[in-house]
Amino acid sequence: MTAAGPAPGDPLRWEPIRYFVAVARAGSVMAAARQLGVGHATVLRNVARLEAGLGLRLFDHVRTGYRLTADGEDVLDNALAMEAQAEALLRRASGKSPEPEGRLKLVLADASLFDPMPLLEGFRRAAPRIELAIEDAGEAADSRLADLHADAAIAVTNAPPDELVGRQLSRIRFGWFAAPGYLAALGGAPSADAVDWVVWHGGGATGLGERWQEEALHRLTGRPSVALRAGRHAEALAAVRAGLGAGLLGADAAAELQPLPFADPGAGVGVWLLTHPDLRRSGRVQALFDFVADRFHGERPGPPRRRG
Repeated sequence: MTAAGPAPGDPLRWEPIRYFVAVARAGSVMAAARQLGVGHATVLRNVARLEAGLGLRLFDHVRTGYRLTADGEDVLDNALAMEAQAEALLRRASGKSPEPEGRLKLVLADASLFDPMPLLEGFRRAAPRIELAIEDAGEAADSRLADLHADAAIAVTNAPPDELVGRQLSRIRFGWFAAPGYLAALGGAPSADAVDWVVWHGGGATGLGERWQEEALHRLTGRPSVALRAGRHAEALAAVRAGLGAGLLGADAAAELQPLPFADPGAGVGVWLLTHPDLRRSGRVQALFDFVADRFHGERPGPPRRRG
């Protein structure tokens, strides 16, 4: 990116920084432009202005989008701190506004992968006049929101829909687990060939369906013995706890199970808070996003799509 930068000694303005943060979050200029409601040329011009003003290259333009350079990573840390302070000032300035109230409808992903209740309990204490209505949408929470069935979604996915905006809350790591009693019946630490396996269908949005698990299993054993195929991670977790076999499960959810000494499956999935751009500034949705921004202050957001 090239553009005429500010003259030496000119103050650094927030506007180019805001565009830089948007590209870092979105992973591409086009996605950032859609989220900001401007043309892609405006985004390019502002990022180029920031690069020229700092005398740094902030992004590498790769086939799959824009990737932060080492300098870009450092600048993003400072920019996120500036953004958090600006949002805090705006929230303080709007403190005299009426407290948001009414019903906020959320669709939630499989709670066995990510338990949202501690987050929602804290939000209710911060916004006691908001009534929460939740609906379990399995792993397809983002698609339910895209069809306007809710105000916001907590979705487990590596590919949030382009038409939604939001931020990544967490990332789920996976590992191989079995119940202690099941392993004891097999005489301790068994080989992968001696284990019965539980697999689950992760849904199209997560990118972690049965195929991913089957491929991971075949890296462990040539002929895996599948005891049960579950519809969701929650059922697979229950089956493994009951001793039907071993499974590839979310590490946090399987804390009471025994990890197996097999190769790291090398995959994970993001947990996202998502909403439609038209709803982002509504009072109740804004209150939720403000609370999440405070709760996850300082955590770097991931790009809304996992690319290449």
